[in-house]
Amino acid sequence: MKLPLIFLTLFSPAVMATQMVGFGASYYDEESSVTYYDTHKPLVPKVVIGDRLFPIEFSSLTDIAKQTGVVVNRDDFASWLCLTSENITYWFISDNEMGQGDLTAIAIAREGKQKGCSAYKGYLNISVKGIPLLNASTDTLLATFSSKPEGEITQYCNDSSRYGDFTQSNCLQYYREKGIIKGVIISQITAS
Repeated sequence: MKLPLIFLTLFSPAVMATQMVGFGASYYDEESSVTYYDTHKPLVPKVVIGDRLFPIEFSSLTDIAKQTGVVVNRDDFASWLCLTSENITYWFISDNEMGQGDLTAIAIAREGKQKGCSAYKGYLNISVKGIPLLNASTDTLLATFSSKPEGEITQYCNDSSRYGDFTQSNCLQYYREKGIIKGVIISQITAS
């Protein structure tokens, strides 16, 4: 009788209690030194894992976990899972307050495998049409958004939808270190 329980525990995309580390932990930061810009460019990410498309806010982390064979982690602020593929680490995040288990943010960085991240050998691609992500430079961001990135963190947002008193925005937050992109957080924010 214990064998089925052990099997379910080992191979289920269950929720584990642990906190993000590495660049993904930047999601928790309440940085006051962020330079903000509004843009009219659509900032809708295209998330393809294996042979499936996972639209932000309409895809559950549980579905991504099933597709990739990893577990969903959870702490007080967010649920998340982390994959490393071709020297890039991806954190798929759901805000516990508003996300309700659906994908609300993605952090991407070029860094070695992090604790809590699983190697993924299948096809994985995150893109925003016409927008550079990790390969961006100061010049390409200026050419793309007509606003020069300043400081270590620059955020570009597009108000994509309005629902009564609420506005939904898609945002790209670029983290730079000595002029080089260290990582990018793609998020969907709902505010009143």
